[in-house]
This record gives sequence, C-alpha cells and structure tokens, in this order.
Amino acid sequence: APTGRASQHADNLENSARQRQQIAHRLAQAANNLCEAMTSPTVQIFLIKEIVHRIGLDRFRLAIADPTLELEWIVPDLLRHDEGEDAIPDRFIVLGESYRTTREAVTNAVLSSSTRPLEEVVTNTDRSLKHVAPVGLLLSLYREVTMCQAESSQFQPTGAEYLAKLRDFVGRRGLLRPDASRLALQLLGNEQGAALAHVKVSPGQSGMVRSLAALVVHFACVLSQCAPPTSGHPLEVFAALAFKPDTMRKALLPTMPEDDLPAIRNALPESNTHWYECPNGHRYYVANCGSPMQEYQCNVCRVRIGGTSGTLDTANRVASAADQSESGHILGAAHLRSASAVPERDLNPASCALMRILLHMSLVWAASSSDQGKLAALASIIHPALPVGANIGQFFWAHLEYDIQVFGRAVGKGFDDILLSIHCLLGGMTNANVNPSAGLDLRLSSRESRRQWEGGIQRQYFTDFFQSIDGTVNDARQALHNDDRLKKDKLMRAVFEADARPASEGGRHLDPYLWCYRERASVGDLTHRLAPQKEKYRVLFEFLHDEHKLRALQYLPDIVQLQQRLVARFSRRIDRRTAEAYTVKRLLSEFSDLDERAVGAMVTAYNSAWSLVRESLYQHGRLKPPDDCYYGSVSLESPLSCLLPTAEGYGCNPSALVEYLVSAHNGFLEKYYRGIRNVSTSDIHSVLLSDATHAQLISYDGSRHLLPLVLSHCHYTVEPGQGMLVQYDLAALEKHLEQRFIIGRPMVDMAEIRLVFSEDVHNTSQMVALRRRIPQAELPKATQHQIVAELHELTDICSVIASLEIGIGFLMASGGSGDMLLADYMERVLKMNPELTLISRKLRHSCMLQNILSAWRLLVVQRTQKLTDLGQDAFEDVADDFKVEIDREQRQLLTEWLATLAQRDAFVGELLEFIVVELKERHAERNASWVDWALTEALDQYGCRLQGVDDMPYELECQHAIAVWAFAARMSRAVTTGAVV
Repeated sequence: APTGRASQHADNLENSARQRQQIAHRLAQAANNLCEAMTSPTVQIFLIKEIVHRIGLDRFRLAIADPTLELEWIVPDLLRHDEGEDAIPDRFIVLGESYRTTREAVTNAVLSSSTRPLEEVVTNTDRSLKHVAPVGLLLSLYREVTMCQAESSQFQPTGAEYLAKLRDFVGRRGLLRPDASRLALQLLGNEQGAALAHVKVSPGQSGMVRSLAALVVHFACVLSQCAPPTSGHPLEVFAALAFKPDTMRKALLPTMPEDDLPAIRNALPESNTHWYECPNGHRYYVANCGSPMQEYQCNVCRVRIGGTSGTLDTANRVASAADQSESGHILGAAHLRSASAVPERDLNPASCALMRILLHMSLVWAASSSDQGKLAALASIIHPALPVGANIGQFFWAHLEYDIQVFGRAVGKGFDDILLSIHCLLGGMTNANVNPSAGLDLRLSSRESRRQWEGGIQRQYFTDFFQSIDGTVNDARQALHNDDRLKKDKLMRAVFEADARPASEGGRHLDPYLWCYRERASVGDLTHRLAPQKEKYRVLFEFLHDEHKLRALQYLPDIVQLQQRLVARFSRRIDRRTAEAYTVKRLLSEFSDLDERAVGAMVTAYNSAWSLVRESLYQHGRLKPPDDCYYGSVSLESPLSCLLPTAEGYGCNPSALVEYLVSAHNGFLEKYYRGIRNVSTSDIHSVLLSDATHAQLISYDGSRHLLPLVLSHCHYTVEPGQGMLVQYDLAALEKHLEQRFIIGRPMVDMAEIRLVFSEDVHNTSQMVALRRRIPQAELPKATQHQIVAELHELTDICSVIASLEIGIGFLMASGGSGDMLLADYMERVLKMNPELTLISRKLRHSCMLQNILSAWRLLVVQRTQKLTDLGQDAFEDVADDFKVEIDREQRQLLTEWLATLAQRDAFVGELLEFIVVELKERHAERNASWVDWALTEALDQYGCRLQGVDDMPYELECQHAIAVWAFAARMSRAVTTGAVV
C-alpha cells in the first residue's frame, strides 16, 4: 500500500544517521581486514595520514582512545606511543630560533629553581627583535610553566616560592609592556580561563581544546605586547576587544554583514526612487513618481505598506537616509552559519574566514575573564541577545571552532596545517614593522572606517600570507619535526613524513614513495591563489566570489517544483492550524510510491540549498525570515507550514530561499554581461521561473562538475620534503568555465509562488479586489431563507463555505462574468462537481457570481450561530481585545438603535464579515489602535454603506464587536421567530 511504502521511506529518513554509522563501521572493518592481510604497515600508515590531514592529530588520538569506536587497530605497533613521551606538539616552535632559545632557558630556570638562565637570555637578546623576545618569553612561560599542570609526565613547579621569583622577574625587567606583564602573571598562575574552562589549563583536557587554547593565548600575547592602547597600531581593534571590550560597544565589528541600502541607493537613479518605511522601520521604495498606488505587506513584519490613490498609508513614513548597519556581533549561533566561507565587502571568502578567526580569538580571550564588567560589555554586543545565564565564552568558542573548519575548507588545509599556518601568521604580526594608522577610526564607528581598516589588515598581513601559505606550512611542519621534544613521537613523524622512507618490504606496490600523502587541489585553494590576479581573470574571480551562492542553484528547479505541487494541492484548501499540525511525514505517506520518492528528493533539495545559503540569505536577502523561523531545516516531524511558500511565519523560509537563489543567478549574469562583457541585459532572453531547468541555470554540483573542471586545469608535482607544488592554467580554466556554466544562460523572471490559506481568501484586499472585478449584489431575502432551510447540518454549511472560498480566491485573481451561475463556474472553470460542492439546490440554481459574497456571508452567519448554539467559541481566531462585554447602559442604547435599523439582517452579516476579515488574532498587533475606535467609524472605514449604520451609538466601540454582533443576531432571529431577546 502507498501508506506502507511512505512509512518505510519515513523510517529510512529517520534512521539515516544510524545507517551512516553502520556503513562507516562496515567500511572500517573492511579496511581492518585489508591491513591485516598486508605484510607491511605501509597501507595502514597511509590511511592514518589521510585521516589525520582531515581531522587533525589531536582528534585522531581522541578517536583511537575511544573504546566505543574500536579503532585501535589503525595504529601499527611500530607507531605506538610510549609511556612518558610528550604527545603535545609545541606549535610555537614555528616562531624560530629565538623562541626555541627562550623556551629552553625557561625550562632550565624551572629545573634549577633559579631565574639566572632567563637573565642570560634576556641580556643577550637581539634588540632589533622588538617584540619577538617578549612574546617568545610569554609563550615559553605558558608552555613550560602553565601547561605542565595538565601533563602528569612533565615536571611540576617547585612551589609558591619559585613562582614568586618568576612573577618578580617578569614584573621588574621592563621587557614587557604593562598589558603583557599582567598577562604573564595570569599565565604563571594559570588564571587566564577564570570564566571559560577551555582556556584554563587542566588535566584531562583533549588535545584539540589545548591546541585551540594555545592559539588564543598566542594571539593574546601578540596583542598585549604589540598593540598597546592609543598606539594607533592596526591590531589595536583586536586588542580593544580582548582587553577592553567596553570601548567597542558601538563598534561595527570586522567581517559582520552591513546594511545594503546605501549601495542600493547608489545603484538606483535617485530622481525616480522614493524610499519609505513601514511602522516598524523596514524600508521599501516606490519608483517613478514616488506616489504609492497599491497596498502590500512588508516583507519582514507583514504590516501594511504602500498606499492608494497616490496617498501614503498613515502608519508609514518617509524613510530615513541614515545607515542602519548593526553594531556588535550579529552572526547568531555558530551552528546556524554557512558551512562555507563567504565574502564581505572587499574581503574574499578566505580572508573573511581568517579575519573571523582573529575576531573570535579576541572575544574568547575577553570572555574568559572573570571581570563582570567585561562580560557585561560582551553581552551587550551580541545580537540577538543570548538567553539569560548563557555562557558567553562558550558562545564565542563555538564560533572559533566553526571558523577553523570554514577556513580549512576555504584554503584546502587540514586541522593541523591550519593551526600551524595561523601560528605563523601571528609570528609575522609580531615581526612586522607597522606604521600607526594615522587618522583611521580604530573604534570602527562607521561603515567606511571598518572597510578601510579591513582593507589595511588584508594588505598588511593577509596578502603575503596567502601567496606563500603552502611554503609556510611546509616550513612550519619541518620546524615541528626538528623539535627535539617531538623526535620520539613516532606517530606524528610518520604522519607528516618527517623521516627518510625505508626500503620497500613486500614488493614495489608497497613502496613508501608511492604511498606518500599528497595534498588535494581544491576550489578554496584556487580562490585564494587567484586573488592577486583578479583583474586579469575577472570572470573566474567573480564566479568564485559568488560560488558560495551559485552552488545552491542546482536545487532551485526541485524546490520550485515542490512549491508548485504543494500550492496546487493545498492552496485555499488548508488553514494555518491544520498546516501546523500536518507533518512532512504525513505528507509523504499520502503519495504513491513514485511520487513519494520524488517529493522526498525535493524536500532533501530544499534542506541542502537552505544549509548552503542560510547565513547569506538572512544577512543579505531581500526577504528575511523572522528570527524565530531562522532554523529552516525540515525533518519528518516538521510541520507542513515549513514548506508552504507564504508571506509570514515558517512559510517565509521557502519564499525567501527561492527569491534569493533567483537573485543570485540574475545578479551574477548581470555582473557578467554588463560589468565584464559590456552587453545590455535587455538583449538577453529570459525564462519564467516555473519553466527554468538545470540547463538554463548556472547549475552545477561542486564535487561532480566544478572540482573536476578545476583539476583538469591543475598541474602539480610532488617532491620529497616539499609537499605538493600546484599550478593552475587560469586562462584555459576561465574559458572552459565560461563555456560550460555561463554562456547561453537566460535571466530568470521571478514570478512569486504563494500559497493562500483558506482563511485568507476573505481578507480585506481580496474582498476589495473581487468587488472591483465583479460588482457584488445581495441575494433576495426569499432566496436566502430557502438556502438556509436546505442546509441543516453544520458540516454541510462548512463544506459549502469552503467551496465558496475556493471560488472567491480564483475569481479575485481572474475575474468573471457577474451574471454567470456559480454552479456553472464551479463545473466549467474549476472542474468541481457543483452537486457535491454546492449542496443547496437553491444555491446552485439561483446564485450567480455577483452574489458569491452575499452567499458566503449568509453561510458564515449561519455557521457562527450554530457554533454559538452548541456552546463553542465561534471567534477563537479573533483577538481577545475585541471580546469585551457591553454593560447595561450600552445594551439599552444598542436595543434602541437596532429597533430603528431597517436593514437589521444585512447589518448582522456585514458586522460578521468585518469581524472575520479584520479582527483576526494574527492582525491584533496591526489593529491594536482599533480597540478604542467607535464601531460605526471602523465599519465605515471597512466599507460598510448600510443606511443607518452611521447612527450607531459612539459608546459602542470595536472592543465590543463580538458582543454587539451576538446581541444583534439574537434580536434579528427573535424578530423572525417571534421569540423574546
């Protein structure tokens, strides 16, 4: 049965994680069997190299030490770690001979309980090494004194007396700046992680945590010595964040997204573009004369924007020209960020990822302090704010871990190589001769100052770093291998091929030279290598610059098809409550076997695209999902509303995603044709979004299409001890990329796909649109009474109302002839059986399209009365603000007025329509000002033109709407039946 097959499919999706684990276990078992069958450990060692270069040596050691993973077999006996050996690599060694000498002096000083060795080193230090020696001293103290507390195999400090000598030494020498001296005292007491356990050295810490903590400490040492306050040093921005975050409360932090409106204003002709704001401050523009002629909903908060007849809605206002870029940290939680590096302003993806590492290291250091003032300052710069009691340090630490992964993917390096490269960058910062940033605002209080500062950091430190990153990493590895402390670490030396390869044992196919590790060329590696030549290869550069967005276009046709199927199936047929309760699992269960697999694949495509562009969409997309709808990934237990393209709630996500992807496609083609090839986009043909196929989009799979293209234009050689030397044929690559992915691609005409909930069929704008297309008239009284007499059951009334609402929705969009029978329209146009949809015979034979609103209003009144008679709340969707009871005096005034009202029955219907359409719960915020309005004025604004309504007592306000309707309905029925009210 289809349900059974869908259920099986759902179970498969739910167990996908477990299946992946099982596959990984079988793969590991097969690898184990292969290694056991080999006579040489060569293949085993090669497997270790591949794993370590991806996850890092620290994580690998954690994995093989975890008994639940059963991976002990991977490490051959000849690489087993001997008891007592130092397994913590000292990555500070990349700083060179000066650090090595200082470190050995600290070791000798500790062993001898004397500061004499340190005195000798400081006395003999080359004074030209302005900051190198002080930073080296700080790092040596951290390595030899602080970190020894985490290793039982290392010596222990000789006690408080000797630590006092060291404190006296670092405090009196004058070698360290004040901030650096305070930092040294913290390190000696292992007090640097008072509020964040990761930074504080403690026994049992994982190697990965200690490695990241050492990186943070290294940066703190550089900042404390090289960038003192008010020095004008470019690194003073990071130093202020690390040591005095209260001075950066209003700063526009580096790499944070910014308000795009100034750039948009510059791009649009100012003479015919007029900007306005909704009541909540979200901006939009009106072109041409600037006078709004239509009303819409704000893309962000859904309130009414625009106006009619050239008059702006009174709740809207002319937009401020002020920049609305947010200050502080605005990336949200780390796990919600894009998995790939993204560019910001003039920073390419790799540079942006690297700068975020430096930013988050500064913030981690500040958050590790026990100073409540610092923590309060940090809390104030995080937007959206963290929950009360959340650990600020953990928040920034999670971002730092994520940054390392993102940067590794951007430059094609593994965890260990990334750490070595950043330590080298920090060493370069220590050595650099930097002129003060004269006139530059180092508090980053404006967009321009941030842009200038980011550009300066990129030119000063990043450009040379990226150009020589491969050689830098190779040199750093060699320095690490030559460190006497690690010469006995056989596993590390084997992984990084530090020793001469032995002769082959077991045949030429096991020759160690054949099984040496080769770094892989990658798109990230190409991107940062291309940066210096971006003007020469503009097409290739712009493509790679936008690649983090373009790669998601492969999913756009499936997402559009999914939305079209959902709209066709549910539009005007489902309400919000049902959509919230209706799960994706239930949706799949209702399809046939073939459709089930197809829809399941479409949902997977949606999730894949969302995960790729979620961060960029939220920061730069024209449509922005609300904060509480940001997560977006859809599971089997997610409500169907997560996939329905609507203008509010979770439905904002699929709508915003499609709009963003279309903009990415059109935006790149715009740059290509107009900016590079000087061709007007008006000469480029276009295709409707609903008709767009993979062949018409810049659609590709990164691993199956783009990477093979890059590799086919990559030439590399492998030399022992030199790693892989990579060269790209950029000209040929650009030409082939153009031909394969760009040339011939049309622009995409964005036609929004929107689902209309059943209760929205009768909102104000749609009612007005219907009346404009088909002037409406009331059904005769006799006809109304006969229709009501034929519909006894509540279920029949509700069924007919649902059918009428479907008809109203289509008529609002397409119009029709007013004198056409509704039954004929249902049958001929909507292909609906009128005998099943319009149960009343009189309704089928008498109601024309010009009477459809009258019929709908009549039956809504009947449904409301029946629900009331059954003791049910017929107005559960109406805000409680409008359910205030009337008092005795108001009741008397109402009775007297109703007695004079000639069209009492029509008033009951008109008032109910006003309540159902305007006073819904989700509109309560917009209509809050209506609570104190006189009901007669509210009805007049709504468009009620019944004679006598303007005489309704002003004491009856909108807050009494439900009570007034209930009283009027009872009185109307009482007059008809002769009962007493």
